[in-house]
Amino acid sequence: MPVCTKAEYLPQAIEEYKGNPLIEALPPILSPEKAADLLTVEPGYHAAERELDSLYRFHCIQRLSRYFQPLDTHIDIEQRISRSIRQGYVDRNPVAAFPGNDFRGIRSTAAGFTVIGMSGIGKTTALERVLSLYPQCITHTRYGGAPFYLKQLVWMKLDCPYDGSIKGLCLNFFSEMDRILESEYSGLFPAHRNTVDTMLSKMSTVAATHGLGLLAIDEIQHLSQAKSGGSEKMLNFFVTLVNTIGVPVVLVGTTKAMPILQSEFRQARRGSGQGDLLWERMSNDLSWEIMLRSMWKYQWTRNESPLTEELKNVLYDESQGIMDIAVKLYSMAQVKAIADGTETVAAATIREAAAEKLRLVKPMLDALRSGDMKKIMRYEDIAPVNIENYIAAQAARIPAYGADRQAVTSLEEQAVLKLLEMDIPSRTARQCVKKAISVTKSGQPLSKLVQKAFKLALGMEDEAPGPGDSGGQDGEDLRGFLGESPYDGLKASGAIQGDPDEW
Repeated sequence: MPVCTKAEYLPQAIEEYKGNPLIEALPPILSPEKAADLLTVEPGYHAAERELDSLYRFHCIQRLSRYFQPLDTHIDIEQRISRSIRQGYVDRNPVAAFPGNDFRGIRSTAAGFTVIGMSGIGKTTALERVLSLYPQCITHTRYGGAPFYLKQLVWMKLDCPYDGSIKGLCLNFFSEMDRILESEYSGLFPAHRNTVDTMLSKMSTVAATHGLGLLAIDEIQHLSQAKSGGSEKMLNFFVTLVNTIGVPVVLVGTTKAMPILQSEFRQARRGSGQGDLLWERMSNDLSWEIMLRSMWKYQWTRNESPLTEELKNVLYDESQGIMDIAVKLYSMAQVKAIADGTETVAAATIREAAAEKLRLVKPMLDALRSGDMKKIMRYEDIAPVNIENYIAAQAARIPAYGADRQAVTSLEEQAVLKLLEMDIPSRTARQCVKKAISVTKSGQPLSKLVQKAFKLALGMEDEAPGPGDSGGQDGEDLRGFLGESPYDGLKASGAIQGDPDEW
């Protein structure tokens, strides 16, 4: 359940934004650099996770689904939305008589914009990431020393119903309004008691009442499925929102929506000033390399594979610059490398993963490779790529564990993680835990196994494997902390906290 943010009013540098609580309560206008920083999403990663069992690394790889690296197009959308929301509020100042406000008669020029591009290119993700920079709901109670009560709805994002139904859009609008504001508009305007025209009129009234700053409609290509005249009526309603009450509307869809957005609708929005954005797939240039280098560090194969020119070109060829496919293909290549035991992301691995999983989108990708627009236009949408089934199929190639083996593996991984927390190098930790399991009675608790493995790692037992065999010490060897009492030395160094029996 969304929580409304309490309004905090910020000073404004732009004259027509001053004295307007709907604008002053918004976050600051962002520079491109600051916007890029706030939009970036980096999934969690720790190099020691490379040493985990494949069972756990498959989970880690799925963090890549949260990866987001803003590019120039994302910054462009952020700046457009920033301008659209603020310009839409200029002529809707709820305290227009506030002293010093000399812009009450200015007509808002806000009209929103459209974003058109093929499926998988990142339109929806970009829109949601940008909108997340703004609180969706702001509660006002006092402004300029006087009471001022309003629940301001800064933005709302809806999906166009799959059948292009106007009534369906209206129902979604009221349902989303109720979810955000904890209101009861759905009960006040039930579909069976109201005509489409009545519901559209009520939508306009509710949007104006709550100071809706921006309405985003995704999957607008579904309007092509609307009954005769339905798409025109819905687009005319969007124009009414823009022209009558000044709510900017952002329409997002695939190239299939382009014929729908021609003629009257385009003419009605000519004065927008925001323009429309045709989002092309990425080119194999510097932006592509920047995106890959940022993503490449999230690698969970045992062997680290550096990003080479060959890998960069192969990943582009197999994804054709479509980010959603590129990220998922990189994930699948890692899954395949782990499953087949090579533990290395190579060009051949990427090719094989693409051949196995991208069969449904291969005709579209082949058309993009050809550069033939006639072939490309045959494929309006790209089927979504889901890597869940691929992970399951690859995991099945790994020899199945019996119940006893699963229990040992689980205990082994927990013990390795405990040693990693004590700053034992990952390779040494795994070797020592395996050795401890082999010389310890089955059924021993985790604490006993960790104690045994820890002693092996410190060379306090004869069986210590790995680097400790040479008798030398390096900067990561905790033996340097040992004094007359090994326990006291380790406790003083911070390697032991509390009673080890409490592990």
